[in-house]
Amino acid sequence: MKRIALWSASACLLVPALASAQQPMDLQLPTHAKAGQCFARVLVHATYRAETVPVILRDAHESVQVRDPVFKSEVKTFQLSDAYKDYVVTPPTFRTEQQKIVVRPAHERLRASPAVIGTRPVTVVIREPRLVWRPGSKGSDVRRIDAATGEVFCLLEEPAKTAVMHREVQITPAQVTRETVPAVEETVMRRYLVTPPTVREVLVKAETKDIKVDTLIEPAREVRTKVEPRMGSMQREVEVTPECYEWVPVVCVDTPEGKQSIQAVQRALAARKLYSGPIDGVVGPKTKQALAAFQRASGLPGQGSLTVETTRALGL
Repeated sequence: MKRIALWSASACLLVPALASAQQPMDLQLPTHAKAGQCFARVLVHATYRAETVPVILRDAHESVQVRDPVFKSEVKTFQLSDAYKDYVVTPPTFRTEQQKIVVRPAHERLRASPAVIGTRPVTVVIREPRLVWRPGSKGSDVRRIDAATGEVFCLLEEPAKTAVMHREVQITPAQVTRETVPAVEETVMRRYLVTPPTVREVLVKAETKDIKVDTLIEPAREVRTKVEPRMGSMQREVEVTPECYEWVPVVCVDTPEGKQSIQAVQRALAARKLYSGPIDGVVGPKTKQALAAFQRASGLPGQGSLTVETTRALGL
C-alpha cells in the first residue's frame, strides 16, 4: 500500500501529494469526531505578514547638463554682383500694307484636235499601157506557109494593169484651239520700316546685401554632477504559516436533515445571486461552484465543500 508523508503543525496536515482516488488513503483522521459528524479534508492557504524592507529606488549616477555654444552677432555687407554696363534695345517699328504678287502670268493654253481619217476604194495603176510584139498567130490571121516565108510578129498595144485598194484619206484636217488663262495672284502683307531700332547704354550699380553673421565666442560644453542614490522602502510578504490541509466538519448529505440543509444553502446562495440551479438538495457542479465563489469571497476554506463554517457564514 502506498503511503503519503504527513506533517503535523497546528492541527494542520502538510501533504505534498494526494493518494490516487482509487486507493484508500492512509491519513490521520480527526480524533475528536463524534458519531453522526462528517469531515472533509480541505486546503488551508498559507498566511503571511507584511514587513518593510529598504530598497534602492534609484542608483547613484552622474547628471549631465550641456551648455549651448555662445555666439556674437554682427551685420556684414556682402557684394552680390559687380557694377556693369547694360544696353537697352528699342525694337524697330513697322507699318503693314497689303500687296498683290503675280505668281503666274496670264497665258494661252493650246488644245489640239486630231484629224479625222476615213477609208475609200482607189483604183491604182500598177502597170502603164505599153506596145509589145506578139506572134502573128495571136495578133493576126497571117500564118506561116513554109519555111521560106519566115515567122510573123505583130506590134500590139497592151492596156494598163490596175488594182483596187482601200486607202485612208483625211476627212477633216487637224485643228488647234487657243484658250486664254488669267494670271494667278497672291496677296501678302508687306511691312515697311517706320523707325529703325536703337541701342541705349545704361549703367547698372553693384548689388549688395547686409547679412547677420554669428561668430563663435564660447564652444558647447558639458557639466557633470554626481547624484546620490535614492532610497525607499517596500512591503514584503513573509510566510507565517505554510499552506496545508486540515479536517473541517461538513454537513452530512446522506441524511434527510442533510438534504434539507443543502436546500437551505442553495436558497441562501441564490439570494446572494451566486446560484441559479434547482433547489433539489443535491450538491451538484453548480452548487459546488457557488459554494467555492462564496468561500473565496468570505476567506473561508472549502473549495466547494459544504463545511459547517460555511453554513454559519451563510446564517444557517
